[in-house]
Order: sequence, then structure tokens, then C-alpha cells
Amino acid sequence: MVLQRLGTLVSRAIQLMAFSLVLSGTVLANDRALLQATIDMDRQYIPALIYIEQGDRESARDAMMTFSEQWSAFVTTFAVNSDDPEWPHFLDIASGMVSEAFMDVQEGELEDARKQLRAVTVTLHGLRERNGIGYYIDDLNAYKSYMDALIATADNKKGRLFTRAQIRVLQKNWAQVWPRWEAIRHHVSRADFDQQLFGFTDDRFVELKRAVAQEQMALNRLRQALRTGTHQEMADAAIGLEAGFMRTYRAFGDMPFE
Repeated sequence: MVLQRLGTLVSRAIQLMAFSLVLSGTVLANDRALLQATIDMDRQYIPALIYIEQGDRESARDAMMTFSEQWSAFVTTFAVNSDDPEWPHFLDIASGMVSEAFMDVQEGELEDARKQLRAVTVTLHGLRERNGIGYYIDDLNAYKSYMDALIATADNKKGRLFTRAQIRVLQKNWAQVWPRWEAIRHHVSRADFDQQLFGFTDDRFVELKRAVAQEQMALNRLRQALRTGTHQEMADAAIGLEAGFMRTYRAFGDMPFE
């Protein structure tokens, strides 16, 4: 019903996303050190962001302190990129955002800190993209933007039914989340994922696979709801996407997995 017109688009998008992730596994030697430093930095960034979004002020302060120290090491080591004259400029912008986020957390302004840290992610993604550096977490972040749109639409449903405009928003964003997660899932299941590069123990890698599978199951439920379900079932399935995604994202942070 809702999905019938999207089959061809989704199939093509899966192919493109899978190809993109294969390319992201091929990193030039000069970029590998930068990629490793980025992974180490994100390992501290992720707990800071998660605790901030959870409203856990004490944990957020501790995590933000650790992240700020890791960020300082990152920008000191990679202050200049010989292939990109604009690199220092954008890195300075991101550093300003990190400093602002640090102060916001100390002052208890967690929503402001969240916005600053999200902006850091966007800035660094842009730097990597313009320099041709593929990065697995960038694919997770790209997926999240479409997932968030689905969840927001579900949250804004008034009464029993979606409006026609809301149905179109669900269709549009569904056409993005399904192929993107398929590519993410295939990248892990085909053993293309570089466990050593990301510093995953065997237990954490198993957790990652389980988390990815959980999100795939949630997407399957949403697909079925969009085909034959009620509007409430569509909304519930869309809202249900968050848990599996956050479990996947959390696996990349220096924090216990649940």
C-alpha cells in the first residue's frame, strides 16, 4: 500500500549505499592515522553526547571532561591537513563548539551543549567528506537524521489518523532509512567491518551485531505497518526505531553496553 511505489527507489538506493560503504573500508595510508584518531575521539564523544541527551548532569560533566581532553589531543595532532587548506579553519570552528559545549555542561545547560556537539558532528563529517575519508559512524549519523524525521512525524500524529502530508513524510523518509540500514547491516555481516581499527573486543563486536539486528527487526515491523497496518501501528513502529539505533551507536562509545 504505502510502500508499493518505493520498491525500485529503495532497491537502487541499497546498491548505492552498499557501494559507498565498501569504498569507505578502503582508506589511504595517510588517512588511516587520522581515521584512528577520529575513532579514539568519538569513543569519548559518544558517551558525552548520550549522557547529555539523557539529562544525566553528573555523568555528562565527567564524560565531557574526558572528551575535551581527547579533543585537545586530536586537534593538536591533526591541526593541519596538507591536502585541504581549509582544514584548520573548520577545525577551529569545531574546537569553539567543543569549548562552548564544555561550558554549557558545567552550567547545566544540557540542551545548548547537545546542539553544540551535534554541530561538531556535522562539521567533522563535512571535513571528511570533502577529503574523501569514509567513516562508518558518518553512515550511522546520516541514517539518524531520517529516523528522527520518522519519529517526529509519529510523535506529531493527532488523533487516530495521520494527515496526507504526514503520510508523504513517512514515505519519503522510509525510502531513506531502509536502504541506509541495509548497507550498514551488510557492512557488518559481510565481515567488512574492521574490528581491530575500531578497537572492538569480541564481546563488543557481538553486541554490535545484535544491536544492528535489533534495528533491522524494528525496520521490518515498520515496513509491515506501512504496508498493511493501522496508522497507530505505523506510529508505534516508527517510534520503535530509536532503541536499536541507540544501542548500535552506543557500542562505539567508551561506555558499558546494555
